[in-house]
Amino acid sequence: MGAADPVAAQHVTRSQLIADLRALGVREGGVVMLHASVRAIGWVVGGPRVVLDALLDLLTPRGTLLMLASWEGNPYEMAGWSEAQRAAWLAECPPFDPATSPADHHEMSVLAEYLRTWPGARRSDHPLASFVAVGAGAEALTARHSWQYGHGPDSPPARLCAADGAVLLLGPILSNITLLHHAEHLANIPDKRIDRYLMPILRDGERVWVEIEEYDTTNGIADFGEDDPFAAIGRDYLATGRGSSGLVGAAPSALLPAADLVRFGVEWMETRVRR
Repeated sequence: MGAADPVAAQHVTRSQLIADLRALGVREGGVVMLHASVRAIGWVVGGPRVVLDALLDLLTPRGTLLMLASWEGNPYEMAGWSEAQRAAWLAECPPFDPATSPADHHEMSVLAEYLRTWPGARRSDHPLASFVAVGAGAEALTARHSWQYGHGPDSPPARLCAADGAVLLLGPILSNITLLHHAEHLANIPDKRIDRYLMPILRDGERVWVEIEEYDTTNGIADFGEDDPFAAIGRDYLATGRGSSGLVGAAPSALLPAADLVRFGVEWMETRVRR
């Protein structure tokens, strides 16, 4: 029987999720950026949305939940397509609209699209690196997200650090710590790799293609001698005894203080880079 079989999978209730999250260190009024593998958690009674219900209940309206949403159907890979394919997308690809463009639930957790459509949700207006948030600090976290260098000082990840927030990982997904792109931006490393791509956005009601530039979040900013630098940073950080780890449902999980993790990530990158 498969892992998705409700008979074979561990059944996880909302009350168990709240108890496990509280034991991990999630507290009311907190500011939390979530990465989650719903499958790793188990068979959630009531469906995946219950994971968000539990988290928001625990955080209370004074807290804030943040996720990377990105954009389903974005043309990031367009430079590698054939001329005919590029022409078709340039002619007809709809523009990114923070209010209506779906989250990329293929690359991100399905929970990102649930959160995007949550009552009171706020979304940043970066077409590829958009973030969505719900709660007291949602507007402050997502407003004025720069298109250029979207993981830099004028970004939701930077504001998460300033708000004394944390990264919550539900599942064995250390590779997914998006916050470490902010560390990549801050790291003092010469000749960082740079990425440039085109995105269609809405400007005064019209579709406009804009070129976006950022440090390379796909191939990494440099060579660190690791196949998966983000996972290595996460493992090394937890090995210092900082942060907390435990099970949420069946999922190995971790709660990592954002600003401290970024400082650790910057130092790790600066000392491990192959020059």
